[in-house]
Amino acid sequence: MSEAPIFQYREAAARAGLDLQVGEDLCIGVSFHLAETRERAIKEATPFYEEHVKMFAPLGFVRGLTPEQLVAVGRRGGWAAARIPTLEDAVAAGAWYCGPPEGFIAYLQALEAKYPGLEHVNVGSSMGTPKAVMLEQLTWFAKEVLPAFQGDAR
Repeated sequence: MSEAPIFQYREAAARAGLDLQVGEDLCIGVSFHLAETRERAIKEATPFYEEHVKMFAPLGFVRGLTPEQLVAVGRRGGWAAARIPTLEDAVAAGAWYCGPPEGFIAYLQALEAKYPGLEHVNVGSSMGTPKAVMLEQLTWFAKEVLPAFQGDAR
């Protein structure tokens, strides 16, 4: 996850005379996929991630792609040769979470610690995820991740 915009927002707010904590008045979006292991979550979610890239890369929402990679995104196959970032890369960068619920709790707690003013996080499945999978994932999140944050309601 790129943290530069979070700090840039705070700096812009300061120029406007606002004294905000880092993360205050922002909402961070996190795509996630829960499974018993990180590896299984990545395997299950890779097709959904690829649909996400196909839709959002041409709009500029998949950072760091070269013009050649943007062309490759629109073709069938050839992603590895074009070095399109994989879901594993996105997870390593913190842009997505894939793994067990307890790891997602730790991931979200790390966001809380890093951005003390952050009060809103939008979690969800990516574009292209089947409805049944989205519902399964959100139910799992509600049962095993959300309770860790119930005392934090503001």
